Amino acid sequence: MSARIVLILGAGPNVGTSIASKFASEGWKVAAASRSPKDEIKKIAHHVIAADFADPEKISSLFAEVEAKLGTPNVVIYNASSLAFSPDGSNPFSISIAEYAKDMAVNTTSVYAAASTALAGFRKLPEAAPKVFIYTGNIQNSLVVPELVSLGAGKSASAYLMETAATAYGAKYQFYYADERLPDGRPVMSALSGEAHAKYYFELAAGKEQGPWDATFVKGKGYVKFDAERDREVTSLAYLVEHLKKASGRNLE
Repeated sequence: MSARIVLILGAGPNVGTSIASKFASEGWKVAAASRSPKDEIKKIAHHVIAADFADPEKISSLFAEVEAKLGTPNVVIYNASSLAFSPDGSNPFSISIAEYAKDMAVNTTSVYAAASTALAGFRKLPEAAPKVFIYTGNIQNSLVVPELVSLGAGKSASAYLMETAATAYGAKYQFYYADERLPDGRPVMSALSGEAHAKYYFELAAGKEQGPWDATFVKGKGYVKFDAERDREVTSLAYLVEHLKKASGRNLE
């Protein structure tokens, strides 16, 4: 059997590193890319790349480097994100054009570049090999948070990309918009569980066919289907933080 290779784009200290550790422990070759790779990921991954996801034109060369060093990735995980915070929820358009453009580049344009490049690689792999693309999303494809306008715009656009890819290519390849939630369906926000992501992403990678593209999951449970209406709910960041405090018992200030 040929080597199984996972490429993690955005291999940060929580979710990204946890995913890398899980796949490595299961015998996969791990390639990890982040803006400033930390020592922990360097100890886990078989190949580490310093990468700027604000430049979508560099994505193809990143894939080429991984292919030259390890081989064609079977699983690609896009975990990078960028946020220019708008402190005034009544004026979400207060961030600069440059800030918005950077966030969109990281949160969706580079996702398009990565997904299209991954797809080209999938087509070269043996028929029986895993071929999965996972994007780390959040609830903002169905929830409006004005203070997080650039992040929400990017997540929403990338949710559309994953839904489109799953529809167009799902007979052969798998595409997922993964979104960790609290048990009641509310967002986990800063309480993201690296362990839960790693376990669930590995389950997605092991799947033989396309599952629900909107892959909402709960720590300790895995996939959980939540009602997601196209008519978006609107809430404030302050409300979400207060809800998470009550749900987790944590001080998030």
